[in-house]
Amino acid sequence: MPNKPEHTEQGWRYPVDSSRHHRENGWDYCGRAIYHITLVVAERQHLFGELIGSSADTAQIELNSFGLQVHRLLRDTPKYYQPKGYALKMLAFTIMPDHLHFVIQVLDRLPKPIGTVVRGFKSACTSLFKRTYFSGDDTNNSQIPSVIVHFVRIFADTGSIWEKTPAGYHERILHAQGQLHNMISYVKDNPRRLWLKKKRPEYFAVQHNVQWNGHSFSIVGNILLLDSSLWAVHVRSRFSEEEARSYMHECIVAARKGAVLVGAFISPKEKQVLEMAVAEGLPVIFLVPYSFSEYYKPTGKLIEMCTKGKMLFLTEVSSEVSPRRSISREECNTLNALAEEMMQTTIIK
Repeated sequence: MPNKPEHTEQGWRYPVDSSRHHRENGWDYCGRAIYHITLVVAERQHLFGELIGSSADTAQIELNSFGLQVHRLLRDTPKYYQPKGYALKMLAFTIMPDHLHFVIQVLDRLPKPIGTVVRGFKSACTSLFKRTYFSGDDTNNSQIPSVIVHFVRIFADTGSIWEKTPAGYHERILHAQGQLHNMISYVKDNPRRLWLKKKRPEYFAVQHNVQWNGHSFSIVGNILLLDSSLWAVHVRSRFSEEEARSYMHECIVAARKGAVLVGAFISPKEKQVLEMAVAEGLPVIFLVPYSFSEYYKPTGKLIEMCTKGKMLFLTEVSSEVSPRRSISREECNTLNALAEEMMQTTIIK
């Protein structure tokens, strides 16, 4: 298998080591670092609680009794491992109905890889569930939520409350400045994003094999934007500052006149165009190089654009590839070329 991404007729394909899944080759998992860890409940059951709130701003997760106990276990994880020689700091965490996120910092070299801590927490939660609910006739207790009663049957088959994956959990490692703020914001923003997704589910259902002008796409968002006049956003590196400013202004003017901006929004100036469009509520088609999971939700203000039907995320990536990762130069060129092609096949009014 190749050691770099390749573009085929079916989309971008990446080498995947199934034994490591998303783990980074050569990374020192005992060293100082910051990780964003995600754990998912088996079969996406609402084991921890439910979403409540009358608006996106008031959205929160009301934890049930088991969710509250998991909350305490997660909060106290650094304290539990401190006597074992693990210097850890929990920077942020959120427990959702069917999964949880936490951002954890390794302050000093660990005796064993960070995966030991994650697996220990997972085992503690499973043991807690077994002690609390998986005992004889307790599952018939009318005070136990029906979701728990149902999950006991799942647990009897799996022996764990967690989703089975090759790696056991999903991680993201902080590599660059600015990532920590984004990590923490993402974790804390989960209830709001879930509320918005539930408001307009039709704009968040992943659609595969959408045919357009000889291309096969997977999409999330308002598919009707593909029927609009499109305007490619591609700020060339050869542009002078004055040329770049003029071009960026031209993009926004075209959008104000009814065109839909389309691009990968990779360079800082292209990101500025995206920010201006979002600020004005101008429709955008966002080309991405990664596949969409069933539970994909955009971040920040982009999810609000989705709920208003002003956003479409589009990818040619095949369903067999791994999730989002750093974009390569070849991918940049391919996405920019696609944006130009999409513009040329529509009539700018």
